[in-house]
Formats: sequence, C-alpha cells, structure tokens
Amino acid sequence: MGFKKLVSFQPDYVPQYRITKYISERTKLQLVHINHKTSPLVHGYFAVPTECLNDSGAPHTLEHLIFMGSKSYPYKGLLDTAGNLSLSNTNAWTDTDQTVYTLSSAGWKGFSKLLPAYLDHILHPTLTDEACLTEVYHIDPENLGDKGVVFSEMEAIETQGWYISGLEKQRLMFPEGSGYRSETGGLTKNLRTLTNDEIRQFHKSLYSSDNLCVIVCGNVPTDELLTVMEEWDNKLPEIPSNIPKKRPFLDNKLSHIPQSRDKVTESTVEFPELDESQGELLFSWIGVPYSDFRNDLAVDVLLDYFTDSALAVFTRELVEIDDPMANSTDCCTDYFMRTIIDLRIQGVPTEKIAATKTKVLEILKTHTIDLSRVRQVVENTKWEYLLNYEKNGESRFSSAVITDYIYGNEDGSSLVSSLKDLSDFDALLQWSQKDWQSLLNRIFVDNKPIIVTAKPSALMYEQLEKEKSDLIKQREAEFDDEKKLVLLKRLNNAKNINDRPIPKSLLQKFEIDNPSKSVEFVNTKSIATVDSYKYNNVSDPLTKKILETRPDNFPLFIHLNHFPSQFIELHFLVNSASIKDTSLLPYFNMFDELFSMPMKILDEESNVETMLSFEEVVAKLKSETIDAQINQGLKGSCPDLINFKIQCRAGGYSNSVQWIKHCLFDMVFDENRVRILLENYLNSIVEWKRNGNVMLSSLTNRNLYSARSLKKSTDPLFVEAKLQEIFAEIENGNFEKEILPRIETMRKQLRANFNKFHILVLGDISKIDDVYEPWNPLIKCLNIAHPVDKLKIPPVPRALDTISSICRTPGEKAFIITTPASESAYMNLITSIPFNLDYHDPEYAIVSLASEYLECVEGPFWKGIRGAGLAYGASMLKLCEINSWGFNIYRGADIIKCYEIGKQIVQDYASGALEFDEQLIQGAISSIINRLATIECGYFETALSKYVDEFCLQRGNNFNELYLERLQNVTKTDLKNAMQKYFVNMFDSNKSVAFVSCHPAKLESVQEFFETQGFTVEIEELEDDDDEIDSEEDENA
Repeated sequence: MGFKKLVSFQPDYVPQYRITKYISERTKLQLVHINHKTSPLVHGYFAVPTECLNDSGAPHTLEHLIFMGSKSYPYKGLLDTAGNLSLSNTNAWTDTDQTVYTLSSAGWKGFSKLLPAYLDHILHPTLTDEACLTEVYHIDPENLGDKGVVFSEMEAIETQGWYISGLEKQRLMFPEGSGYRSETGGLTKNLRTLTNDEIRQFHKSLYSSDNLCVIVCGNVPTDELLTVMEEWDNKLPEIPSNIPKKRPFLDNKLSHIPQSRDKVTESTVEFPELDESQGELLFSWIGVPYSDFRNDLAVDVLLDYFTDSALAVFTRELVEIDDPMANSTDCCTDYFMRTIIDLRIQGVPTEKIAATKTKVLEILKTHTIDLSRVRQVVENTKWEYLLNYEKNGESRFSSAVITDYIYGNEDGSSLVSSLKDLSDFDALLQWSQKDWQSLLNRIFVDNKPIIVTAKPSALMYEQLEKEKSDLIKQREAEFDDEKKLVLLKRLNNAKNINDRPIPKSLLQKFEIDNPSKSVEFVNTKSIATVDSYKYNNVSDPLTKKILETRPDNFPLFIHLNHFPSQFIELHFLVNSASIKDTSLLPYFNMFDELFSMPMKILDEESNVETMLSFEEVVAKLKSETIDAQINQGLKGSCPDLINFKIQCRAGGYSNSVQWIKHCLFDMVFDENRVRILLENYLNSIVEWKRNGNVMLSSLTNRNLYSARSLKKSTDPLFVEAKLQEIFAEIENGNFEKEILPRIETMRKQLRANFNKFHILVLGDISKIDDVYEPWNPLIKCLNIAHPVDKLKIPPVPRALDTISSICRTPGEKAFIITTPASESAYMNLITSIPFNLDYHDPEYAIVSLASEYLECVEGPFWKGIRGAGLAYGASMLKLCEINSWGFNIYRGADIIKCYEIGKQIVQDYASGALEFDEQLIQGAISSIINRLATIECGYFETALSKYVDEFCLQRGNNFNELYLERLQNVTKTDLKNAMQKYFVNMFDSNKSVAFVSCHPAKLESVQEFFETQGFTVEIEELEDDDDEIDSEEDENA
C-alpha cells in the first residue's frame, strides 16, 4: 500500500505547472505535488484544517509550540537550526479555518532532508510545559508585565480598529458553537489562563494523518518525492478504511453557513485612540458556496467594479469627491464553506459615519451596472489572474489546494474544476447587463449585511491605560520578593530545559555539501542597446537582431531581459536628481497620480487638440495595460529613481511605451483632480499614524536623509504641513498662478535629462515586433537638439549623496515618536560602516555574515530576544547604500530589555566571552543562499535582480557567485573583529543614533533609559497635532 493518484492535470493557462493529488491508502494523508521548473525554490505547505469553538487561542499557540521539538527530535529550535543548514526557511500561519506550516528550500536536496523531521514535529510534538511558559505566556519576574511570543503578537493587534471590528463581525455573523465565530489567535485575557493540557487536547483532536495535506511545489522528481513520503507514511499508524475522514466545519452543523441573511444587523465598537477624527465601517455579506466557482468569480469582479481604480463606483462616490466621506475602500473575501464578503470603508470622518453608511447601502440598492465597464473589469481580472499565476504560481496554487482540501471533494474533482481552465472568465464576458444586475441584487441588496461601525475613543484609551496600571499595582501587592523569586526560578528553569543543546551529530544529518553549488538558479538573457555592454552575446540571434535594428543615433538607453512569458514588464526610470529645487520634491505625492489625470490628445492630421477626462484616461489605460503605477526605486534599491512601471500583455508593448510619453507630456494636472487627490492623501495620514512600524520608518527616514532625498521629501509626516499649505493655496484660488507652475517645473526638469533615463524591458522580447519604433513620439517631444553619437549607460542617483550629517557621523541622539494606537514598540539603532558602495570590499562579506549569524532563526538574537518573549522579531538592518548598518526590533514587548540583551550578545562575541559556533556559521551561510534564491525566485524577479546588481549597485552580474565564495572564506576571527570594529558601535551612544516608536505610556521609561545610555533624547508626540515635526538639517538642498 502506498500513495494512490487521485487526479493529475496541467492548467491550460500555465502549462509549465502540473498538479497531481495523491492519498495514502494506509493513513488517508493527502499529498499534492505542484511540479514546475520556474524557480530555484522548493516550497512546502503542510495544512491542517483547525476548528476551534472558543477564543482560547489553542490553534495559534499550538502552531508556535510545534517548533519546540518532537518525539523523535526533542530539541527546541531543531527545525530552524537544521533548516539553516539545509538551505531552508520554516514558518507558519493560523487562520480561522486552517493552520499551515511552510518550508521553503533552495533546492530539493535540503527540502528532502528536512521534510520528514518537519512532519514529525507536526504530528508528534513534545508540547512541554516549559515551552508553553516561555513561548505562550508568562509574567515577567522583574516588572510583573505580560510576556510571551504569542501574547506579544496578539497584544500588538488586539486594540487596532480593524481587528476589533473584524472580531465583532464574526460574533454577529456566526452562532455559538461555530468554528467561524472564534478568534483562533487567542484573546490576551484568555492566553493568560490557557493551559498546556488544553493545547495538548486540541492537538489530539485534530492533528492526525487523515486531517493533514502535504503540498510540495517546485522542481522535484516525482519518484523521489513519493519515496520520501512513503517511508515517512509507513511509520504512522494505519487508519482503517471504514473510519470516515475527519472534516472540520463540514462535520459541525453549527458551522454550516446559511444561504443568506434576511435582516441587517448593526453594531458599534470602539478602539482606543486619542485622535478621534476618523473611524471606519465594515460591511459583511454571506456569499456563494465554495463549489460555485463561476458566481464566486463574478462576485470578485463586482467587488473590483465597486472598489478598484479611480473608475470604481465607491471611489467616485465616496473618496475622490469634494468633502470626501472616506479615504479609501477595500474589499476581501474569506473562502469558507461559503464565501464571506467584507467591504471596508476606511478613514471616515467620525461626524460622517452615519451618512456614509447610508450612502453605501443606497449606492448598492440604486446603482445600475455599466455593462461595458464590468466586462472591462472581467478582462482586466483575467489578465491579472494570468500574470499572478505566472509570477507567483506556487503560492496561488497552494492556496487553492488548501481551500479545496478543507471544503472540496475528496476525490480531487473540485480541485480540477477550480483550476483547470479559464472558462469561467469567458462565460462572464457573455453575461448580460441583467445577469450582473441580478447578481448585485441577490448578493448585496436582498441578502442583508452585518454592519460594524468602529469609532476611535480617547476615553477608552485612558481606561485601558488605567486597567494596565491597576493590573501592575495588583500584582505588586500580590507578588512579594519571595514570590517574584519563584517566578524567576520557574522561568529560568524553563529556559534551561528548552535550551538544551542539540547534539552536533544530529545536526550533521541536515548539512549539505558545497551548498552554494547545490542550487540551480533561474537564467535569463540580458541585452543592452549600447555597444559597451560586455555581456551582449552577439552570436545569439535575438541579441544580434536587437543590436542590428537599433536606429542610428537612437538616444535612449534600453536594457532588455528575455525569458519565456505571456507578458511584458516595462520600467521607465527617471533620475530625481534632475529636479534642481528640492522644495519641489514633495510634489511627488501629486506627480505619482499621473496615470489618473485628464489627458490632451493632438490629432496630427487636423492639428486639433482634444481633452480626455480622467475617467476616459483610466478606462483607456485599463484596456491597454494590466497595471500601471509610479513609485520610488527599483527592488528596494536606488530610492531616488522615479519608476514608471507598466505591466501588459506581450502584444501591448507599443501602447505601454506611449503611456510614458503621455505621463511626461500629455497628462494635465487638472485643478479639481489635484485638489481631490491631495485632500485624500492628507486625510490618509491619520491612519498611517496609527501604525507604529510605519512611524518608525518615518522617524528614521526623516533624520537619516536630507531633503535632497525622496525618502525624506515624500515622507508623509515631513510633507504634511507643506501639502496642507499647497491645499490651502488651491482653496484660495492660486492653483494656476502658484501650484501648477511648480508641478510643471518638476515635470520639465525630470524629462530634460534624457541621457539619465533607464529603460528596462522584461519578458519574451521575441514577441516585440520593434523595440525602438514605439519610442519615436517621445523622442520627438524631447526635442533633442544634438544627435547622440555614442550612447552610454546612464548614471544612477546615489543614496549616499543625499544623507544627513547624523547619518554620516551618527552619535549622541535618540529620537522617540509616540504612537497612541500601537501597543508594541519598534526600534532602530544605526551606526556607520563606510563601504562607500564598494560591495567587493573585503569586509563586506564578513559584516554580512556576522549580521546573518546574529539574526538567523535560532541564532543569538532569536534565542535571546524572541525566545524570551521580549519581541516578535530582532534583526539587522543592512543599509549599505547609505554606509549604515543597524539593529531592529519589531513588535517589542519590552524595548529596554531588547536593547540590553542585544548589547550583551554583541559585546560577548566581541570580547570572546561567547565563541562562534561552526555549525551556526554554516547555517548562516545557507540562510544567505536561501535568501538569494528567494530574491531570484522567478524570471521577472531574477531579471530585476540582475539589473539592480549591474546598473544600480554596479557590482557586476556575477556578484552573487563571488559573494558566496567570499562567505566560505570568512573565519571566526574575522567575525569577532567585525563585532569589535563595527557592531558594538550600535550600542555606543557616541557612535550610533537611536529611533524608537512606542506607546505614550512607555515614553517616560524609554526616555530615561536612553538618557542613562548617554543619548540626548528628542521626542515627537503624535497625539498633539500642534507639535513641530522634527527635521534634521536639509543638506544638499
């Protein structure tokens, strides 16, 4: 008995994938192999349908404890430590109806080594009391606060408006006894009392072979996969064929979702926030059954019709209007037994909440579907679907497989129906206006919604602060020194048991010989339209054609990257250094909306100019492209490049190129349009201020960069006052006189330096008839006075040229921003490591490896900080483009202890008190290799990465190969020297600068701590709008 094949098929639209589903005849375990060769990575998704009938958090806590050891491998962190050695990363998520464990490996070799051990952890975890204490919840013996990785994770989101409204929706939508009603992550009040016995019982009830689906995606030999799985499966207890398969949710009648609702149910909830200016609305409907794929797709199309793009109904009626009723509208669906449809109306002025709610219901009831537009949405959705499956097939297919495993037919027939072809799109294109109107009425009008209003409350904020304070006072009265000592001994004992060393001999089984040579990276073909490009293969027919057909004196630099694809991705990169006046840079926040502005069109025959409205422009753009946007940088590098990115079908290259010309010359900055978009942007800043991590980034960027940099000059907090002034000028009637000339000056300066344009074309270049001809209209408009004799590779703007003095020589200062809506704290400690953009500096590989050693999973930071429940994440910041390196804390529960432990770890390695472990060094190297494979996980990603290496960072197209060789030559002495020379500086107030985002309640203690460390502290308090935004001196202005 082995694995029986149930179905095997190739989706018509991405034939490079083959999906095969098996079932074990012994244990009923299911295996799905998604075979393809478009990525060096092998992905695993190990899905357990998990139904929990309460808010204890058992599913989520169990997910964390799975990684704490198994019966065959009873060591905390073995999976992650072994993963480091086998070029693999592990992770997991818990959702309302599923817990999924993931494995990502650079190649099948490492994946196959780790797979059986991983599955053993899932079905046979140790679930010790000691692991539960440290990982889930405990009381800090020192300050009597709440700690634990799971507790900190939930505490960080439990007071957010979106979370509170979502939980209320679940309560109103589903009855007691339904698994859909529960908060599977666990409410913090329940995590305090959850017992390990409850977690063990939850595992016993649901974690078995007949409730587990193993999904493997990648270039994996089928016979080898089946051999590995059969060897493991044979060790499991057999499940007799007469015992029916477990089907969580389906077996529970209380979890069955009715076809519709016959009355509106409303509720108002509050979330703690000092800024009471904006709330949000959540509407939720019951949708169609899982198996009704066509109508489910039609509902998705309607949601896009109402919410996606400037043409969307809600955007036009609620957001982009005078005196807006909201900042944005968003929709999502939960694919349960029946689809649950959520519509969020965000950034609603509190005084307009009732009116906005009425308006939404009125629009849905009275709107007449525009057939031509809804068909355009179907067409756009189809091509977006195709593009997403081509670029991210493994995640898309695996998600569909997981949903089908929970709710679909056991024989795999529903999986085939859902993924085999695109016939549902074709059918929807034939629907009549009456069909669409009927669907709208059936799902969104006759079927009544749950409506949850979420309002910010300063009173609730104060009450929660008082409750926290009272809890600490109560514990201080309850825990005398003796009881604190008991807590400390219990915690230390748990840590000692958890941290038993893993035998070296056991870890050796997971090592891979010569890991850098074991990964097959994806290859693409690079072609540059300059004679000086040394990697042009002139013997290649395509390259030869591209070079030979280049017109004489063609003035634009084009780099092409060729690979099999149905699509073209165009990047037109403009150097923002061309804008001489840095006071113009904040106008980027209007400039990036060019694709939704009106446009003038000149009929060359009649010489008559006509104007397309912005609605007509967006409709035309949607018909000619798949996606178009304007943003900063390329793949996280060169942030001062302005990137016009357009994705289109392979035959749409010529039209896409014309949109670049339209943006630079033809789009019209219409006063009314600019005013509406600007007001919406300003209103959105309130929501951003509620995110502690976003505010940390803002605080860091505003101080590390000068106003010459887009990183600072487009930061929402930096530009807020400036944009308010611009808005006031427009309101006062000064748009034509004051504002428009400045925007046009910015556009004129950007397009003036044609020799600084970088044009990057990705995709199947052989499908482009003429690479050059479509650029002629733009070239004509540029009015280039002198012909270009010899085209050169354009320069790129260097971020290093736009840094502030404190970035150049960090020291003494700590900046703290308070975020009342965010419970967690976030921190960056930045010091200088002056590589001066030389990635071939002998120390670059050393410093990189030292960073990876500290931050890798089950490395020193992981064990010392995350493992102690002090923060969700502790990592290193590698800001090489600005000569900076740093220490980052994400979602910190105790930012002071995070600092102290991080400092102690670095100092101990620098002094020699801690020795570098050889296996962990090799694990860190493997982690780097895995990350490189992740960066280049497909054709488009590989092509972008190559371009960044060659032209943006200028480190050569073989940098990765050289880098991996250098990593192998790094010694323990090198690592110790790096700690002594650079890393200790992160915690030295004379050589570092600190940035912290924290809750106001923690401000006093955090400020005092940094002052004791020698920092001069500057504070920015968000709740007071009159506070002056800090601004580091604007150098290079």
